[in-house]
Amino acid sequence: MRFLQIFHLIILAMIFSACSSTLSHFNGVDNNIPKIKNIKTIVGVSEVAFEWSVMTDSKIQGYLVYRNSGEGYKEIAHIKNPLISHYVDTNLIPEKEYSYYFYVLGKDTYSDRSDIIKVKTSYIAPVTNLYASNDYPKKVKLIWSPHKNPSISHYLIQRSDDNINFKTIANIDSRLSAEYFDEKLNDASSYSYRIIAVDFLGAPSRPSKIVIAKTKDRPILNTTLSASNNYIDKIELKWNPLNNISDYKIFRASKIDSKYNQIATTKDAKFIDGNKSPGVEYFYKISGIDSSGIESEQSEPARGSTKELIKSPNITKGYIDNNKARIEWSGSSDAKYYFVYRRSGLFGSSMKFRVDDNYFIDNDMSDKEYTYYVVAVDEFGIESKKSQEVTLQIK
Repeated sequence: MRFLQIFHLIILAMIFSACSSTLSHFNGVDNNIPKIKNIKTIVGVSEVAFEWSVMTDSKIQGYLVYRNSGEGYKEIAHIKNPLISHYVDTNLIPEKEYSYYFYVLGKDTYSDRSDIIKVKTSYIAPVTNLYASNDYPKKVKLIWSPHKNPSISHYLIQRSDDNINFKTIANIDSRLSAEYFDEKLNDASSYSYRIIAVDFLGAPSRPSKIVIAKTKDRPILNTTLSASNNYIDKIELKWNPLNNISDYKIFRASKIDSKYNQIATTKDAKFIDGNKSPGVEYFYKISGIDSSGIESEQSEPARGSTKELIKSPNITKGYIDNNKARIEWSGSSDAKYYFVYRRSGLFGSSMKFRVDDNYFIDNDMSDKEYTYYVVAVDEFGIESKKSQEVTLQIK
């Protein structure tokens, strides 16, 4: 008999992994201790309740409860009150299968285990009527129907960029709160969302349906940028104004394929990049910003430059002929005409004479000393640097 008891214990340990530290303190199975029978269950989302008839046998000292959640049976409870007829197993995973059995404990022995009880935890229904916006700048608005289950304590807002891997981005603390704004998003980008309701015991609901939202598209910059090349000290940018754009950003680079840095913002469809040296070159782009603050793609680059100064005249002759000053110079093929500047004395007044040839005769000399110099003027009315000076006097 003793051998059979020992063999029985070995078999139980091998099959059920049930001989935990509590059973190890007992002397084995006693067939005179009744098993628990007709155990009833009530299954919740994250808990299971067990009920059995009160056992009045004076030999009963308590109960052991074992559970298998997929990794073998383990002792989860030692009930020391023999008159208890209820037990609740908590913190379970929703929609998961569990198996249980019970032992009735005597003073130093225990009953055969009860029949195995298999249960599957329930679930919380998903959030319904989830809607996501598709027309807000840089953000998405989510709204849904408040969950009907009063045990819901909060919602988890989850977002995915690939519609597969969802991450929790927010926690909405009230069951009756049913709106959320996901902000600081990229323009013209799509995002997937779902919501999980969580009850006061921490059990999650099934995920809601997945909704896809898109932030507002960037405005289209349907215009062509042009840049001037006919000014000495500035570059003028122009483009056609657009009704859907409230502001324009100006970008500049020293080379067409180098980095473009923002240099200004304007509301006008033009911009002057001033204080430039003659003969410099830059490349420009613009972008448009709509009333929502969304910026368009940058335009194609436009090349702008300042004009090189026309070559200065070189005075070749300066002399008095028949009481008239005559000035001759070598000019520039780009010159449209010339200005001859005359100054009387060192600090006297100056006069300017337009000349279309490469010489000038001063018919208005008096008995004074005059200093002359010449500048060339190009097609845009821009003057060259002045020539050397020549001083003449009638004697």
